[in-house]
Parts: sequence; C-alpha cells; structure tokens
Amino acid sequence: MRALPFVLILNSIVLSQTKTNLEVFYTLNDSLVKNIVSEIPENQKTVLLNLNLGKKYSLFSNRIKNGFIKSGFKVLEQPPDELNIPEVNIVYEEAGVNYSEMEREGWFGDYITLRKIFIKGNYLQTFSEKGMNEFNIAAVDTIKVDDIGKLENSSFPFTQGEVPAEPFLSSLIEPVIAIGVAAAAVILFFSIRSK
Repeated sequence: MRALPFVLILNSIVLSQTKTNLEVFYTLNDSLVKNIVSEIPENQKTVLLNLNLGKKYSLFSNRIKNGFIKSGFKVLEQPPDELNIPEVNIVYEEAGVNYSEMEREGWFGDYITLRKIFIKGNYLQTFSEKGMNEFNIAAVDTIKVDDIGKLENSSFPFTQGEVPAEPFLSSLIEPVIAIGVAAAAVILFFSIRSK
C-alpha cells in the first residue's frame, strides 16, 4: 500500500473570494479522481465504480461520478456481462477541517489562521497490479478568523472545525499599547501646553 502525497493548494487572503470549505472538498475529490484516472489504461473507457462513502460523505458521490464522466469514461454501477471492465472501489475513512492557532496580521490587523482541509481513505483498482492504494489529500491556506462562519456549512458537520481561541497575550497587549499611547499623548499635550 502506498499513500498519495499531500496536495497543497495555497491561497492568499488577498484573493477577492476565498473558497468555502465545501468547495475545497470538491477540489480535493477532483484531485483524487484525476489521480485514479491517470492510472487507468488508455484503451479502457468504461469503469465499474463502487463508492463506499457512508452517509456522512455521500454528498461527494455525484462529484466523483461526474469526474470520471468528464474524463471520458462510461460509469457503470452494476457489473456487466463483460468480464474485462476495470473496477474502481473508493472508500472514505475520514474528512475534516483543522484550524491552527490564531495570529495577528500586523499589530492591529485581522486575526488569521491556517486552514487544513483533508480527505483520507483508500481505493482498489482491478486494472492495476498495485492493488489497494491509500490516499491522504489535503489543501492548506490562510484565512481570516472572522470569515470562518461564512466558509463552513452547518448542514455538513465535516466542513466545520474547532475554532482556535484568541491568544491571551495579544488580546492583553493591544489594549495596554492603546492605553499607553493615549496616556503619552495626554502627557505630551499638557507638558507642551504648560510651557
């Protein structure tokens, strides 16, 4: 068994529209399908596709099938009379979202966090001697903490991650700096005025 390498998709906060967590999951599924398709012999244009996604991830069923169809394959869900048709069996074990600890973007900037979205599982391919392959595909980017609620989908719990707590030190330092600057301005104002 060999695991597919992590696929890193790096986005920047500067982009006008950050992809939602569900959109990133769709991108990861597309990457998985492209990898499987690249291993199918070119003379094969029909596959028997079995998806074991469970209720939790059944949302991806149509996306995966559509990926094979867009790649030029006829997708069968029932075994045909013909015995020489490659079979692909995809099993999802886990999918989720992880956020790193918050950081400030500059002194008084927005809080940002690294977002890691991943899918794990395996697939068995009868058209190759490799047998079962494990996959672990992830996308990592930086997002604003304030946007997390907009990027998650409450209908699909796997698109939600645990939001990190605000760092204690930075939440304490900023008010102290602001008060210090205000106090210095008042002292300067009155010392200059008294002279």
